[in-house]
Amino acid sequence: MALSGAELAVALLVVWTASSFVPLVPSGVLAALTVVGYAYTTGFAEPGFTVLVALVLVSLLASAVELVSGMVSGRLGGAPTRTIAVGTVVGVALLFVMGPIGLVVGLGGTVFLDSLRQDPGETRVAVRRSAYAVIGVLAGPFVQAVILAGVTVAFALSVL
Repeated sequence: MALSGAELAVALLVVWTASSFVPLVPSGVLAALTVVGYAYTTGFAEPGFTVLVALVLVSLLASAVELVSGMVSGRLGGAPTRTIAVGTVVGVALLFVMGPIGLVVGLGGTVFLDSLRQDPGETRVAVRRSAYAVIGVLAGPFVQAVILAGVTVAFALSVL
């Protein structure tokens, strides 16, 4: 039995929601493209213009949230933006060597070491700053998955 276009689109949205936990997969962008692709196949008759725009914007918001979560939480912990950006680059580089744990080690380690360099002897401050940054990086995919799950449900309700 073949899937209808709507069922295929919903299945893809479920996949993109699950892929929120896979590093370097632009899940929100893929969800937005899936919604637009489905709308294109229906001549933009479904899911309706307002719903289409809302689903695309929320999907892109999910990607943005995932991208900036480490930065925002790191700043809340007191780490400089430059340090978090460098830590993110180091984490992505270590991602290819160590897998997902490399992202955590790279970001957390960079923020920790830079914090100790700025404030020698302030180990508790360094731990707090790196913990905030790491928690944000780990929370980002969960938030993105919840948002994309909502997009999936809203899309399914509007087209099935």
